Amino acid sequence: MSGRPESERYTGAEIAGAVLATLFFPLIGLVAALMLLNGQPNPAKRKSLRSWAWVSAGLMVLDVLVVAGLAGAL
Repeated sequence: MSGRPESERYTGAEIAGAVLATLFFPLIGLVAALMLLNGQPNPAKRKSLRSWAWVSAGLMVLDVLVVAGLAGAL
């Protein structure tokens, strides 16, 4: 609610936070992306949030596949 207009895209710090959340906590990153996506009217930001959600979900699937592969190799 400050006097300045909202930017069209996310800043570098916001993107860095999303990347760190996705790498270290993909489930929390997925939930955060979906929650933010729900109330975002800006199409450019919605696209970024949708991509963040897909990457977080993909990383979780990759983690499961790696664990299953390692468990099968034992």
